[in-house]
This record gives sequence, structure tokens and C-alpha cells, in this order.
Amino acid sequence: PLGSIVNEFREEEEMVADVKYHLGTYSEVQFGDRKVHMSLAANPSHLEAVNGVVVGKTRAKQFFVGDSSHERVMAVLLHGDAAFSGQGIVPEVMELSDIPAYTTGGTVHVIINNMIGFTTNP
Repeated sequence: PLGSIVNEFREEEEMVADVKYHLGTYSEVQFGDRKVHMSLAANPSHLEAVNGVVVGKTRAKQFFVGDSSHERVMAVLLHGDAAFSGQGIVPEVMELSDIPAYTTGGTVHVIINNMIGFTTNP
């Protein structure tokens, strides 16, 4: 839930590891009469390595819920600008997107301009 995620970012806590949003979480959100399950994949670094995991997880969920039209399950990937343009995994995952056995019907890519290319203090 959102409260749990936001609570993880309290600044008075001393950081002993990497940034906390690398942990991953999930939540079920109600939109009118529809319940939507959302999950944030654990990503142990600021690298884009999790992209293939997210797309693969999306494809697997589509398969297991019978979503052959790709209308019930989708992937959203959030990228920092430096990571998106500087890491080869991004175009590699995009290239797989049209192969019939791998397609998810599309992935939404959100690129955030963090202007520095870092996720933690140097």
C-alpha cells in the first residue's frame, strides 16, 4: 500500500544499504467496481536489469490468466534518463517486444529526467 511505500522514505532513518525503492512491493487498488493488482518489481540496483524480468513476469501473468489479447495485464517501466540512454538492456528488451512468443502487447515506458544519472548520494 502507498502508506507503506512512503513510510520507507523517512529521512530521519539512517541508510545502511541501497535506496529503499529497490525492495519492491505490491498492492491491490479499487477503481469503482474493479480491483487492480499492481506490483513493483524488486530491483537491487539503479541499473535497467529488471526490465526483462518485468516484461517476462507480465507475459507469464498474461499466459496464466488467459489474457491472449493482452488487455488485462500490462507492464510499466520507469527509467532515469541516464539509464535509459546509456544501458544496452533497454533496446534489447524493446527488440524482443514483437516476437510472438515474447510480446506483451506493449509496454509503457516512463522516462524521468533526473539530470544527474545517480540514485544515491556519491
